[in-house]
Order: sequence, then C-alpha cells, then structure tokens
Amino acid sequence: MESDLRSAEPIDVKDEAALFVALPSRERRTRAWPLLRRMIVLSLRFRTALVFSILSGALMAGTRYVRAYLAQPLLDDVLVPGASMTADTALSLFQPRLIEIGVIAALTVVATPIAMIGRTYLAGWVVAQVRRDMDLRVARKFLHIPLERHRDGSSGDLLARAMSDVNLACQALSLLYRDIATSILMCIAGVITMFVTSWPLALLTLTTVPPLLILLNYFGRRIQRHTQRRQETQGDLSQRLVGILSGIKVIKAFRGHAVEEAAFAMETGRFFKRNVKVLWNQVMAKASTEALTQTVGFLILATGAWLTLNKLWDLSLGVLAAYAIILTTTYKPVKTMTASYTSMMESVAGAGRLFELLDSEEEVPDRADAKPMRGLSRSIRFRNVDFEYGSKPILRDIDLEVSPGEVVAIVGKTGAGKSTLLDLLLRFHDPTSGAIEIDGVDLRDLQRSSFLDHVAVVTQEPFLFDVSISENIRYGRPDASMEQVRSAAAIAQADEFIDELAEGYDTEVGEFGLRLSGGQRQRITIARAILRNPAILVFDEATSALDAKTERAVQKAIEALRGQQTIFLVSHRLSTIRHADRIVVLDAGRIVEMGDHEELMKQRGIYRELMGMQDATATD
Repeated sequence: MESDLRSAEPIDVKDEAALFVALPSRERRTRAWPLLRRMIVLSLRFRTALVFSILSGALMAGTRYVRAYLAQPLLDDVLVPGASMTADTALSLFQPRLIEIGVIAALTVVATPIAMIGRTYLAGWVVAQVRRDMDLRVARKFLHIPLERHRDGSSGDLLARAMSDVNLACQALSLLYRDIATSILMCIAGVITMFVTSWPLALLTLTTVPPLLILLNYFGRRIQRHTQRRQETQGDLSQRLVGILSGIKVIKAFRGHAVEEAAFAMETGRFFKRNVKVLWNQVMAKASTEALTQTVGFLILATGAWLTLNKLWDLSLGVLAAYAIILTTTYKPVKTMTASYTSMMESVAGAGRLFELLDSEEEVPDRADAKPMRGLSRSIRFRNVDFEYGSKPILRDIDLEVSPGEVVAIVGKTGAGKSTLLDLLLRFHDPTSGAIEIDGVDLRDLQRSSFLDHVAVVTQEPFLFDVSISENIRYGRPDASMEQVRSAAAIAQADEFIDELAEGYDTEVGEFGLRLSGGQRQRITIARAILRNPAILVFDEATSALDAKTERAVQKAIEALRGQQTIFLVSHRLSTIRHADRIVVLDAGRIVEMGDHEELMKQRGIYRELMGMQDATATD
C-alpha cells in the first residue's frame, strides 16, 4: 500500500477506453458491466490497497460465520449432553470444549472490528483517489475540447457531468468495493459454512439463487435506464439555474421572477417524475428480494425441523440451530447486496454520461513533425481559406497577407465571419481548405502551444479571475516584475484608476472582476495582453461595450503598440478602426473590399454604408 501512496499523482489512463471499442456507441453508454469494468481499471493503480481491502472483507466474513458455526458444537457437544447433569458436573466434564469455543469466539470478536476498519478505510481511500483523478480528467477535458463544444453545448449539462455524474460514478465504485465485494465474500463464506453444517439443506437453499439473479438483473436494467434519463434532466435543471444566476439583473429589471419560477418549476417537475421512477424500481427490487428470501428461509427451516424430528439426514438440534443462525447471517449480506446492486445500477448511469464526455473529441493535436514558432519576421498569410461549420459555409476564398507590425481591421455586418476569421488565426478551428501561414509555414505545422506563446487576445467580454489586479495582469506571464506590470498598465491606460484604489495593484477584483466597472476590467485585460509582449495581438470587439472615454483610452493603447506588434482589430465601432493601416471588409464570408479608411470611403461600397449607418445612429 505504501507504493500506492507514493504513486497517488494522477495519470492518464490510456487503455481503459479500449474496453468499449468493440461495443456499439449506445451500448458503450448504457451497458452496466463494461462501464463498471472501466471504473475498475481506473482503480487498479491502487491494487495493493484493493487487495488488502478485499482480504479484510474476507476476514470479516470468516469471523462472522465462525461465530455462527459455534452454535453447533455448543449445543451438540455441551448443552444437550449436559442437560441431564448437574451444572458442576457438566462444567468439569466439558470445560476443555467450552474453553476452546470461548477462545475461538474471543478471537473473532477481536478480529472483526479490525477487519471492518481495514475494509472500510482502504476501499474509501481508493475511491477518493479515483475521484481525484476523475475530477482532474474532467477539468482537463473542459480545457481541451473544441471551442464549438463550449459554444454549442449546455453549461448546465457540462456542470452536471463534472459534479453529479462524477459523484455517481465514484459512488458505484464505492458500493462495489465496500458493500458488494464484502457481501459476495460473506455469501461465499456462508455457502461453504452451510455445506459444512448440512449439505442437503445447503442444496435446498441454493434454489434461491436463480430467481434472485433474475430479479436483480431485471430491476437493475430498469434503474439504470431511468437514472440515465434523470441525469439528462439534471443537466437541464443546472442549465436553468445557470441562466438565472447569469441573467439576474435582467430578470429583476423586467420583473421576470414569475416566469423564471414557473420555468424552473417545470424542470423540477420533470426531474421529480424521473427520480420517482428510479425510487420505485429500487423499492420493488428490495421488496421482491425480501419476499423471496423470507419465503425460502421459512420453508428451509420448516423442512429442517421436520427432518430433525424424524431423525433424517443426520440432522441434530445443534446442526439445525447452527444452520438457522448461518442462514440468518447469510440473508443479511444478500439484502445488502441487493440494495447496493440497485444503487450501483443507478450510479453506473452517471459513469456512462461521464465517459461519454471523457471520450469526446479534443482539439486537433499537433502533427508529429510540428515545429516551434520562433517569431514573426515576414508575414501572416491566409491562402485561399475556406471554412464550414457542419455543412454551413462561413468563410470562402479568403486571401490576405499581413506584414509584421501592421494594424489590420476586420469589419462587416453581423454574421459576415469576422470573429470566425480570428478564431482560425488563433487555431481554435482549422480551415476546411486552404491554409494559414506564418512566415511561409502552415499553422498546422507549428506546435500549438509554441504558436500561442506569441499571441494575445482581448475579447468583447472582459474576463478576470477572482484574484488581485496584478495577478490578473500577470496571467499570461507569471514571472513578470512589478515594474513590467506597471508599464503594461500604463500603456493600457489602466494605471490612472489603479493608483486611485486603496490597495492599488493588490486590489482583489472579485468574482469575474465585478468589483470593477466594465471599462476598468477591459483595460486590465488589455494590460494583460500587452505584458505578454506577443508578436500577434488580437482585439475581438474589445471596444463594443465601452463608453467614449474608455474607448479613447483603448485607442491610445493601440496607437502605443503600432509597429511593435501585428494587430488585428474586429469592431462594430468604426471610430476604433478608422486609423488602421488596412481595413478588410467581409460580406457573407468573403473579402469584398480592402484599403485604408480614405480609400474605402471613396469606393461607395459596404464600408461607406456601414460608416453612414453609424453616423446616422450617432446623430439620432
């Protein structure tokens, strides 16, 4: 186990997914035992602890049945023969046998709690390690799945898989190692003890097994199916809560409380109905098992009593009493196993949804011969680039070359493909055809991490982490000095308001930076991008939600960087981009105009139309 403790660092388990390769996709998500096998593979890193846990369970099972079996020698060897004697005579005659029985009973009393501690702690330790690994793997998956999965997917569904489904999957493993494994060991020990005590009654008892397995299989499948549906509803419920928390200002402003409450009530109603179906099948499984075991148990004891009275099959009072105790002791783990099995089937449904997430496609990996990016010295070239999302064309025949240090603005109507063009540059997607080249090298032939080291992005929605201002600015360059942080803040026009704060650069910005205004948050994100000193700097609608004063501050920051970095600007606010070296106009995914502000205004095309629309809006 010590080696297990030393190897507790999480690792990628590359082979456990191979268990599913031979199964159809739906069966990979719904068949219980392949899912459970895959969870077991994840836990085999800690096999030493598992072995000791199982051995502890076996010891605990053995001690219980040894105690139950002691009823037979106590009755047949001591109490029944000594019934016609005085107490003193019986005690002196049977003292060695009584001491033997007492010592064995005392040893089982000492061993049982020790075995129970070993089984429970070690099984719990293994499950906690698997839970840690699974949490890390889910977080890693969130960071590496394609951007469109985040855009198109449900945040509530992803959260449900990260929390509820991980919890259910690990609960299945816990039930297996803690309860089911021990119950199986106890049942095996019970059957062996039954055969030792009375093999005819043991054979009669085993007739219970086939109908019991049929019941467990039937209800297990139903529970798993209904739990799968319930977990899907859990994702919808989580998404509704995310929507309420995200839009609380709008809800309050428009007095949408009643609408949101009604919508949430509908979701909780769906969840309740599906949860009740799971509960009903669990209850029916337990009740059916109880009825079966009680009926068979009564019939076996009645048969045993009749055989004892008629002196058949060498049954004695001691044998019957011991068998009755063993039978009662065995039915307890049978009930535990039934309850744990139905709960495990419920939990396995969470494992199915979890592995569906973990097996989903990630970003396109680097090619085997990918090269590191050394910098930008010649150009960035979009060479006949097409891009389709699904079957829908987004960009067509984009041919554009940008020189180092150039400021290029991308403009166009909503849906023209501006942000998609930048997403391709950042390699959030790869072109459907054509290529993007950095100094003549296809972007796909560069190491992604190396390329992104030379890029910084400022987005429309400024995102800050719940740490200090200086830590947010340092996010892309954690080794930067305080002097460099202040210099970047000054270029971004953020130093003036930071210095006015009581704690200055040590000010905690709060969750999502909500302790600062929108303009202040945006200037900090610009400082973060500047501090990285990238070769390529992207402003994606970075000024669309800013007031005029903050927008001028951003424009000054861009001017300060002119010639030092290659800058791409996307903005609906044309005042931000009129001083760009070149303006590229997109329409329906194609470049339709290109030039500086003066040239495009003379062409009387889309650019001038957009400028006229904005001037008219400003006049109104």
